[in-house]
Amino acid sequence: MMGPVERAFSAPGKALIAGGYLVLYPEYDSYVTALSSRMHALLRGQETEKHIRKITIESSQFAEGVWSYDLDPDIPFGNIKEAQGRRNPFLEATLMCVLAFVDADSRPGFDITIRIFSDPGYHTRDDTTARVSSNGKRQFLYHKKKINEVAKTGLGSSAGLVSVVTAALLSYFTGDRDVETLRNTVHNCTQIAHCHAQKKIGSGFDVAAAVYGSIVYRRFQPCLIDEILKHEFHSMQGNPALALDYKGALQLLVGSDWHFKIEKCALPPGIRLVMGDVQVGSETPKLVSLVLRWKQANPVEGEKLFEILNKANGSLISALSLLHELQRENPAAYSSMLKDYQVAIENGAEKAEVEPLRRISAAIATMREHLRALTAATGADIEPLSQTALLDRCSRLPGVLGGIVPGAGGFDAICLLVLNDAIPTMLQTTENDQFFSNVKWLPLHEESDGLLETSPEDYAGL
Repeated sequence: MMGPVERAFSAPGKALIAGGYLVLYPEYDSYVTALSSRMHALLRGQETEKHIRKITIESSQFAEGVWSYDLDPDIPFGNIKEAQGRRNPFLEATLMCVLAFVDADSRPGFDITIRIFSDPGYHTRDDTTARVSSNGKRQFLYHKKKINEVAKTGLGSSAGLVSVVTAALLSYFTGDRDVETLRNTVHNCTQIAHCHAQKKIGSGFDVAAAVYGSIVYRRFQPCLIDEILKHEFHSMQGNPALALDYKGALQLLVGSDWHFKIEKCALPPGIRLVMGDVQVGSETPKLVSLVLRWKQANPVEGEKLFEILNKANGSLISALSLLHELQRENPAAYSSMLKDYQVAIENGAEKAEVEPLRRISAAIATMREHLRALTAATGADIEPLSQTALLDRCSRLPGVLGGIVPGAGGFDAICLLVLNDAIPTMLQTTENDQFFSNVKWLPLHEESDGLLETSPEDYAGL
């Protein structure tokens, strides 16, 4: 019998810098930045007698944050129900997908506990208490409310949650010691489970960022997942024949090549991402449905607008790539360019040395122009007037290259690209300006790594 296993994993949040709405289509590139706020999963598990198949998932940062599952010994991935009747579609879909993939019904019994933690950037900080791990390496905020009653900031908490739980379970059942060999399997399982939980096939960029980190992303074909989501097993989960067929189809799908683009990237040195929570909130599915409905009703106009928006997105991606090349070729000249930029802007000088930075500002301005056109055409609040005023004001702050409403847009947040050295001044300036009173700058930055294995010791005492 296998001895006790203890492993921990973390996955980052995300910000979609370029690719809003186009990310839904497999022919367009998007630029996704992974963030320093991460979701964490600490697994402790051991083998038991075959008739015992138990998984407990705890999220002690929230009230009533415990979900216990006593699974069917014969079909452990079927009829997954929490002991106290507490529904969590994301956990249920994750267990179903992973347990089917690893052929859990043919394995020894197991008793697994997974503790979930989320970094402070994912949720509101209101009415919280901070706790620090015994070794001081982790600090989390504890809420008095249930998880579904706490406001989120839109960093992709569900994608991160499913990613780390999937990674933890796969590591236990496969015994694989190298996270790299698990990465593609984690991604494919997570995408399927996440779509099942949401009852729709999303673009998948949030899951891809959680697993692979900062990436230039082009989505998989939605039809890949469609068949497994419609499998008859979902309506008759106690049927052994359907369970066997579902398991085989799932294993084949997870192990196949999805032919999507995940090209690693990172923001250029000296340029930071700064996110502000605007504390209003938006309904992303509603925004997306408005845009998709409009494009379907106006195919010619829609295609034209999408193509010019794609061109602007490509300009930003190219401009960021160019800065990496310049930094590699001549680090000293690159540093001088960063220092000279603000002086050139203030003096109105057309200084050739800072032109690569101007390209970023120009690309962001063009992206915003086309997103405002999409707002006007569809009626979806992609860049609402209040956000336009806020971003225009931010763009005039020293060191700010430009800013957008990330992802699907709306009132949730804004995202700025700022010269690193200018950030302290920017924060002080906005703190003293009533215009920015409804903006909370989030304590996070780009962290380009995706899924990582971490030390279980870092969570002791929490």
